[in-house]
Amino acid sequence: MNGYIMSKLRLVTVEPVLFLYMMIIYLEINALQEVIFVKSCIKLNHPENISDCSYALKQNMTLAVTQEATNWSKYNNMVLFFFTFISSFYVGSWSDRLGRKLPMLVPLIGTCIASTINALLSYFFDAHLAYFFISSFFSGITFGTVGIVSSTYGYISDYTHEQSRTKRIVILESMIFSGAMVGTYVSGAILSHVRYDAVLNNFVQLFMFEGAVSAIIAVYVVFRIPNSDDPKWQGPLTFSGLFSLKHVVDSLRTVFRAREMGKRKKVLLMLVALFACNLGTVVQTYLGYYYVKTQLGWSFANYTNFYSVQLGVEGFALLIFLPFLLHFFHVSDYIVIALGLISRISSFAVFGLSTKDYMVWSCAAICIFSEFPVPAFRSMLSKTVGPDEKGRIFAFTTVLMNICFLLGSFVLMTLFNLLDFRGFCFVMVAAIQGISLLILVYLYFTRKTSITNSETTENDDGSVSEITSPLTDSDSIS
Repeated sequence: MNGYIMSKLRLVTVEPVLFLYMMIIYLEINALQEVIFVKSCIKLNHPENISDCSYALKQNMTLAVTQEATNWSKYNNMVLFFFTFISSFYVGSWSDRLGRKLPMLVPLIGTCIASTINALLSYFFDAHLAYFFISSFFSGITFGTVGIVSSTYGYISDYTHEQSRTKRIVILESMIFSGAMVGTYVSGAILSHVRYDAVLNNFVQLFMFEGAVSAIIAVYVVFRIPNSDDPKWQGPLTFSGLFSLKHVVDSLRTVFRAREMGKRKKVLLMLVALFACNLGTVVQTYLGYYYVKTQLGWSFANYTNFYSVQLGVEGFALLIFLPFLLHFFHVSDYIVIALGLISRISSFAVFGLSTKDYMVWSCAAICIFSEFPVPAFRSMLSKTVGPDEKGRIFAFTTVLMNICFLLGSFVLMTLFNLLDFRGFCFVMVAAIQGISLLILVYLYFTRKTSITNSETTENDDGSVSEITSPLTDSDSIS
């Protein structure tokens, strides 16, 4: 029995990395929203004591404070995602050529730096909101979530068979939501009663905790995660080589180069579907709190309780229910994705039309399957591209997510402030999920030629040769 348990524990590698990293990222996301809200309140109301910017005061100044806070959140997100977008073109190529370890470590170092800056800005409450751009710069330029996601997913793809890959990716995907759930709940608990008169207020303590956990993850990666046994880097490791534009070209070529049997079109369509799915994450992450605060008068603690329950439901479905369906009923990815998209459409529509607390809470149940599409699409992509392209394709999916966050947060927050119907953004995103559903239908009816295993080699002249071997229909799905 002990031997069986130990054999299973040895399978655990990058899952704790993704879980803990997503936990501290959601700690940071939720804390930044609240600290920006408080600083906006201070800026507009000029209270004698910082503690005067209590929830009751903010409730009396909801419209002005909300608009000020959403604007600064929008600008901060733009800085973060712009620099993440720039750096992300390198991380995928580094991951494929140097191994998965370095791209895991760089974001953790950046998080330590950014959390230190955020802690200082939370200690000095009179510091201008624009200084948060500095921490966003460090988070973005050190790859951020792109580095962690692409390297962990690439690692799993390297060390799993195709038959079991979907299940392992599902488990890895569940780490995102379980980590997000814990991070959201912990941030709500820490910030439910902020003591501004303490030597180190709750915001400072939270960001210090984030930095400490990031350092612990880095130590785990150094001692637990092996590097690639067959690195594909050619020549000496130099600064010019690391930051060569060749890495950008490699990343773009992985997505847009011609492929046999119409696979390029299928890859592009799956990326479009993922982009539409990511818009749902954007609207929930950056507008969910502001919506229930302005429309229903919820406190930050109320919202984090709801959001942690929602993330817990989604994580449970990914970690327990979906593997159960795949193992015992051999449900195809098409059915899994369809369930998820229907769940997403319904939950976003109901949330955007909510006028009572119970309507919002019902979304926690409706969205139970809402994260099924993402791991299924990622698994299909990993089976479509060559073994030496997995890091780049996973990095590009995260690049796509950051583009979505950059443009989506700007557009959606702007619409949120301009329109009287505050739920419009949620209803619009619900409709956009229908694009993914249409793509799914197309992929289903062309599935016999959509997924093949391929190996690519780069010739001396820079051209790419591809050797393909078709998979069975069942292999291409699950």
